[in-house]
Amino acid sequence: MPRSDDTYDSFVEHPRYGKRPKVTGLNPRSDDKGVFLHRNSSVECRIPGTAIQADLSRQTPATVTVTHYFDVKRVCDCGRSFIFFAEEQKHWYEELGFRLESDCVRCPACRKKLHGIARKRERYEELFHVLERSVEQNLEMAECCLTLVEDAVFHLRQLERVRMLLNRIPETHRSDMQFVQLVARLRAVEKRNSEPGSAPNGGPAASADNSSARGGPPSVS
Repeated sequence: MPRSDDTYDSFVEHPRYGKRPKVTGLNPRSDDKGVFLHRNSSVECRIPGTAIQADLSRQTPATVTVTHYFDVKRVCDCGRSFIFFAEEQKHWYEELGFRLESDCVRCPACRKKLHGIARKRERYEELFHVLERSVEQNLEMAECCLTLVEDAVFHLRQLERVRMLLNRIPETHRSDMQFVQLVARLRAVEKRNSEPGSAPNGGPAASADNSSARGGPPSVS
């Protein structure tokens, strides 16, 4: 069935499917026709006229099969409304081999951010096991570690490792833009988390093992 442009509020560029509809003003408690409870108790809203047929032979075997995919309105944990597109569902369950029980609960922006975090962590682990790192590798490892602290993946105590990596940078490279920017970011994180009442990453802002308690930028002596 063809989909009508007036079904949607506006359009945005989707990273995989190009120009796609954008949902605004979604009320999670809506009782409009087509709304049903999902297994995780969140409310979905199927968009009429968006069905595409599923290829059951390409789906992972499940107790309940899905014969058609629909564009579905969702609300991400970040508060943004988004659409889990029928084409995207077909890609998930028929091309990538995801189980039908798998669900999309985050908007594209949050998914992109999480993928970026995963890549940073993977790269950090790779560099961690390099015995003799170059200046560029130490800077990259420091950037990965600092980003993971900023995103609350690593505890604040890992700022000490950032400091240690920056201290290994020779004087000849300390005027480089990357080094200067990392020092500025480190100072900003320490300042933000040394403020009264700040307790990120599940621990006190000024605990004994947090580098923010020591204060100041990395040593440049």
